[in-house]
Formats: sequence, structure tokens, C-alpha cells
Amino acid sequence: MCSPEHTQCKVDILLFYAIVKLFDATMRPATRDGEKLMSTSIHIRVIAAAVAVSTMLAGPAETAATKCPKPADGPLVFSDRAILMRTELAVNPDGTAASYVPGDHGYTYLANGVNLIDNGKKRSCLDNASLCRKKWSEAEAADFGTGSPEFCVFALEAAPHKPGGSRSECEGDRYVVGNGKGRPTLGRKMPAFDGTEVSTYLSTTSLMHTVGDKAVYVDSAAIPGLVVSKNRSGLVGSLAWVRYGDREVFAIVNDTGPRFGEGSVALHQLLRYGEIQPLQPVGPIPLNLRCTKAELDLKAPFLSKPDDGLKDGCRPGYVAKSASDIRAHNGIGGNVVTIILADLKPPMKSKRLVAEELTIDHLRQWVLDAGYSSKKLNDMASCLGKKN
Repeated sequence: MCSPEHTQCKVDILLFYAIVKLFDATMRPATRDGEKLMSTSIHIRVIAAAVAVSTMLAGPAETAATKCPKPADGPLVFSDRAILMRTELAVNPDGTAASYVPGDHGYTYLANGVNLIDNGKKRSCLDNASLCRKKWSEAEAADFGTGSPEFCVFALEAAPHKPGGSRSECEGDRYVVGNGKGRPTLGRKMPAFDGTEVSTYLSTTSLMHTVGDKAVYVDSAAIPGLVVSKNRSGLVGSLAWVRYGDREVFAIVNDTGPRFGEGSVALHQLLRYGEIQPLQPVGPIPLNLRCTKAELDLKAPFLSKPDDGLKDGCRPGYVAKSASDIRAHNGIGGNVVTIILADLKPPMKSKRLVAEELTIDHLRQWVLDAGYSSKKLNDMASCLGKKN
């Protein structure tokens, strides 16, 4: 819908006004023979000028026919460097308050945000999940003090182990927690499934935005965000458009990961339901509360992950045998169309800090103001599958 703050909209309003005036002049009786002709001539010139200005301001993004890129095995790249792809969409909850939680009960596993340092060497926790979980538990029990296992963290914020101390770097721009070299920064408390509150670790994102006068990480539960592969980190901050079925969402690249095809909790919810859903409580779900209505009512991208595996999932007539955690791991299996507008970013204070607060309305406004209407973006998306 046309919004008065759009320059194009203002021109359209002027055009409408001129047409109304022309109609009024045409219908009003003339007192002299030439008066009506003169009035009509003036308003026709006003309409012509408004149409000309309207066409110029619409710009090539609105008026030019979409020229599809040459077919490629990977994403398609347009002449304006916009990147088009069709993928599945995994869930990336990083930036959400409950993403990582002591005891490894957060929306995702700690193995997704840390690497083990074993005798000075990196060991990927994605490849050694059980070992990393055991070692992290030991580090937590020792308050990350001297002698406890060491980790290099990249999705959690690290703080000095003692106030006023320094942080130890690892893997370039990351930091160590454990063995007295650092500790994960605590985030805000979150409601737990059993009605209590739990502590959280402060989860990070590659992009930050300005809220008030503070730089904060992008909340996966509030902002539709996308992940790009690490070798395309220059895309962080780029605005984007995502379509699934008949729903379209304006988004922003807020993090890096192993590949394209991951999105925030908010993006998943907007694509599935058209609105952001209430935040889920944090697990674990104790055995005495298993398979109650609250667990059965969990909606994607959230799901229940029983300690004993899928065989302990809720089903009619079955009595659960283990506790469970609530994870944001229920992604979309395919047919998610994404256009990353590589050269279009919001006002930036620095390479990774947006100068304003990110909101859904701001994301939409920035994209529309750049001339990328829904029609334009859908025309670009239609290039998928074309053989020209």
C-alpha cells in the first residue's frame, strides 16, 4: 500500500489531485468562452509534469524489465549484485536470549557455538558433541576456573574470568572461556518450562544494531535474519527478501555460518504463520510434565527433543521415560526463495553495526525506498528455473 512518506507516493497523490482538478474544471460552467479551455490546458500540463516526474522517480528498479542472469549451478547473481537462490531453511536461534543455557538446555546445543581446546589444539564440537558436552559440564562445575577445560567460543560472548582482567584470543577474533582465561557472559533470566527461571548465556551475532545509545546483538526471536556462508561475510548487513508459499518477508543478513539456508526464529515464524509467535519457555521438560498440553502444543520451529531420543516422543497411549529439551530445530524442508540485495544496507555506524534500531517496519521501508517493490522482487524470483 502507498505510504505518504514514500517520495513516489507523494507524486502519485499529486497526480491524483491534478486529475481531480481537471475533472472539476471540465465540469464547471465557464463564464467566458475561453475560460474553460485555459483552465483545462493548465491542468493537462500539470498532469503531464506529474506523470513525467513519477516515471523518473520510479527508477529502473520499477520500470525496467527484469533481465535474468545466466543459469548457474549455485545462486543466480543479477547485474545489481542481488543474489537469488532457492533453498531449505534451517533454524539459527543465535542472538535469542535462550539460545545457550547452562546445562545445555537452550534452544540450540552448546556444540553449535563453541570449539574444544584440547592440549592446545582445536577440536570441533560439531564433530565431538558428546565429549564437548561432558567437558563443558566440567568447566561449568569449576566456574570456568584454573584447571577446567578450555573452549574457544564464537556464538557466545566471553568476559574476563575476573573483573578487570583481560581476555585470551583464539582462532583469530574469538575468545577463550575456561581454565581461568575467561567465562561466558550471562544474559537475562528466562522463564523455564516448570515455572521457575533459568540463567542464560549472552548469545552473539555477527551484526549488531543500535538500541537507544547501545550496540546490541540481533535478537533471532524478534528480527527476521539470514545466515550466509563464512566466505561471504561481506554480505553481513545486506537487506533481503524471503518468500515461502504465498508469504513474503523483508529480512537482513545478521550472521555467518557454514552455508546459506539458515534463518532466525522470527523469520521462520513470519514465513509459516505471518506473525511472530510468543517466545517458548526454556527446557528441560521434567519427566512429570512430559507429554502435557504445553509440550504437545509446541509449534515449529520449536520441537521437543527427549533425552532418550525420538523413540521417547509423545504419542497416544505412550508414557514418556525421560526428560526432554525444547529446541529450535524444526526448519523448512525446501522451496524457500531468497534474494539478498548485496549492495543495499541500512544506515551503518561501522562495518558490523547498524546506526538505527532494526525493526520489521524499518527493514521493509529500506527495501521499498530503494525501489524494490514486491512486484519487482517476485519478477526477479521468477528467474529461477528459466533457461535463458
